[in-house]
Amino acid sequence: MNRRLFHSLLLLCAAVFAAAVWGSVSCGARLGSPSLSPEMEVHFRGLIYFHFALAQLSVIAALILVYCYHWKWKRYYLIVSYNEHGIDLNPPGIRMPQRRVYRCHLGNLDTASLPPAGSPILVYPMFMLSGTSSGRKLVEGLQQAYSKATVAPQLYFQPVLGASPWLAEAAAYSLRAQLNSDTAVLVVAHDSTLPEAPPEPALFCRRLRELLPATEIALGYFNQAPAARGVLPQLAAKHVLVLPFLLTEGIHTNRDLPTEADAAACGKTITRLPALAQLLRVPA
Repeated sequence: MNRRLFHSLLLLCAAVFAAAVWGSVSCGARLGSPSLSPEMEVHFRGLIYFHFALAQLSVIAALILVYCYHWKWKRYYLIVSYNEHGIDLNPPGIRMPQRRVYRCHLGNLDTASLPPAGSPILVYPMFMLSGTSSGRKLVEGLQQAYSKATVAPQLYFQPVLGASPWLAEAAAYSLRAQLNSDTAVLVVAHDSTLPEAPPEPALFCRRLRELLPATEIALGYFNQAPAARGVLPQLAAKHVLVLPFLLTEGIHTNRDLPTEADAAACGKTITRLPALAQLLRVPA
């Protein structure tokens, strides 16, 4: 049952209920007529009982429809972060009934409380990059966790957080107040051991360029090519906003980002922006 059919049937039940109530009231009004014959009185009383039963049936049908609809569309939401630092974050723009939301991270899949297997489970990987951790490790970890309970739930894996267009929109909104004609943005992403670089950082930069067309925006990585420290001197602007393409603060934000000394060596200044988790904590 799709949503349109559900709404149409629910409206039909409401119309039947309204017609039944109107019929009962109309028949009851006619019973008050002094010229009513005994046969017609019996007839109208029968119609009142009929309309009353019809109203009850329409209510029961509506309840059954609502139950069936919500049972079919009932689903659970499993939010998986890389570690415990991102476990409290929510995917942006997703409406989730909190009673159906479960949270865990990649390191505690064996011990975490996971959704029951009776309904579809939407898995939201709170990872910035698609790769081994958000792919094979996550899939195998969940399969092993559920295999201990001898169940095989319907798992529907959603794209990683780094692919969300909302991130670029939120970043552009927060960056506008800090931009001027001599300011560039350097997005610094995590290294990858995959044969090809994950597409999320480049996609994020492309969306950011569309939203901030007058701003110089470049992409670099911690240590792999093009390395952020090597990209920094190539920027035309004198001031650079360094935006870590990371979910939370950690060892990489303290160790692997370009420093003020790196910027001074090429005649620039930098401002290091917070990790993108801060965007998720900004009230809508």
